[in-house]
Amino acid sequence: MVLNRKLLTVSRSCSSFARLKINKSSDYISPPHKTSNIRHIRFGRHSDETPEELTLRLYSTQISEWNHRYWESQNKMYLSLKQDLLSEIEQCGLDEDEHIDLAMQEFYKTYLLSNRNNFNTYTREWTKANLKMIYLALRAKRSRLFRIRSSR
Repeated sequence: MVLNRKLLTVSRSCSSFARLKINKSSDYISPPHKTSNIRHIRFGRHSDETPEELTLRLYSTQISEWNHRYWESQNKMYLSLKQDLLSEIEQCGLDEDEHIDLAMQEFYKTYLLSNRNNFNTYTREWTKANLKMIYLALRAKRSRLFRIRSSR
C-alpha cells in the first residue's frame, strides 16, 4: 500500500482540518503545532475500509492525540520554568553571556533529571504503542491483500 500523504500548506491560524475540502482517502499532515511541535495527521478513510484498517486508523489517531497532549504539556511546563529562570537572571542583573549560559546549562540538566521518570514512562508507552501499531498495520495489510485476492 502506497502512503498517500499530503502536507497542508495552511496558515497556523487554521485550527481545524474540518474546514478544508480534502480527499477523504488521503492522509493530511499539518504544520507543527506551536506548543507541542507535533504535526497533526488526519488519517485517510477508504470507502471500502476493512475492519482491521478501521481499527488501525482509530488507534493511530488516538496515539497521535496522546503524543500531542503529552508534548504540549511538557513544552508548556518547560517554557514556563525557563521563563521564570530568565526573569530571575534579569532581576539579578547577570549580563555576561558566560554566566547566563552556565545558568541555562544547570537549569536544563536539573529539568531533565527531575523529569527522568516521566520521560522514561513516556518512552516505554510510546514504544508499546508503536509496536501495537506495527501489529495492527500488518493485520490491516493482510486483510486488504485477502480482500483483493478474493475479489479476483
